[in-house]
Amino acid sequence: MDHVEIVEGIYRAAGGTDTWPQALGSIIEYVGAVAGNIVYQAPGGRGSFLIPGRMREDLNALYLERYTGNPYARAFEKIRPNEIAVGNTLIDAEAVRHSAFYADICEPQDIFNQLFMPHASLHERGGIGGIALFLSRQQDEHVLKATTRLTQIAPHIARAIDLSLQMNRIGRGPGLAQRLIDVMSDAAVLIDARGTILLLNPAAEALLKRGDGLFISRSERPALAAHMPETSNRLAKAIRQALIVALGGDTPFEGALPVYRPSGLQPYLVVVTPLAPTPFSEWDAVDDDARVLVHIVDPESKTRLQARQLQNIFELTEAETRVAALIGTGMNLPEVARVLGISPNTVKTHVSRCFGKTGVRSQAALARLIASIPIAEKRTIAVALSGDTASAV
Repeated sequence: MDHVEIVEGIYRAAGGTDTWPQALGSIIEYVGAVAGNIVYQAPGGRGSFLIPGRMREDLNALYLERYTGNPYARAFEKIRPNEIAVGNTLIDAEAVRHSAFYADICEPQDIFNQLFMPHASLHERGGIGGIALFLSRQQDEHVLKATTRLTQIAPHIARAIDLSLQMNRIGRGPGLAQRLIDVMSDAAVLIDARGTILLLNPAAEALLKRGDGLFISRSERPALAAHMPETSNRLAKAIRQALIVALGGDTPFEGALPVYRPSGLQPYLVVVTPLAPTPFSEWDAVDDDARVLVHIVDPESKTRLQARQLQNIFELTEAETRVAALIGTGMNLPEVARVLGISPNTVKTHVSRCFGKTGVRSQAALARLIASIPIAEKRTIAVALSGDTASAV
């Protein structure tokens, strides 16, 4: 197989996990190895995977179960992504050949030495991963040639792995997740395993744009934060706990909390829901695929919608509508003036005009009128967004 053919085969493999074993077979032949794999060893072992090339399936399972902490793996942790390491130059190879790992995994597959190239996306967050090629004792005599050949195709392998990861993310249908949270009438925020905001629905975008109690912090990555430090810490803790629960961990979990607002309006009720991973392919393990759905309920949102209906019915101005909405929540005139940043006399003028247009004669009657207006709300849908799937109830 010549260089052009091997490169074409590598890029064909980027389309899906099931095509990688064949590509690995071609890489093994080109380099001059006996077997190989693409491996990801997650911190703690949960979510680890191995895509084999000419390896014994029964020994793959045994490896993931017992031997991910073998001397080669520990040595490869220190190698930088896209550098190629020769295993026997980094460890006490003679001692390894007297170990259970060698007897159970290496010797039955004629593995005498290993070449390993870490991949950046598989080498993050405490994990280790990349492509490993295994040499027999006879092939090890030509280890320099094998290293040179792997070096020639290494950039293409790295790009193909990146393409596989990207194709997998596209395959999970992020557009579907966006459509699902868009139908929720309240604000909804989808957060990934790192605490980064993935998606916002229009209600959340509008709520966060107001910046009244909650906002998007961009100190490291886009994250949900509260203006009050104590509340912000409590919210971050709830999200961290939800992610632990989503991944099957056992931890105390505070699933709901109030978020007080500088404006003095009623606090938001924030509900944090862990969403367990739904595996689609081996590549999902790199991201854990754990998600958290943050549902932000604004107790006054219905009143604002009702006030908008009142505006359409009685032709209120924008200013009159804002005042009517706050009256509808039970605020008195001084409170309305403070929230809107206008004088009490201006508030009285707007209230008087609302009375004249609607025919009511008191603030209590105006509040009752607003509360009596029906709102045609969107149907709510219970969604399981961790794997971008949904079930309507």
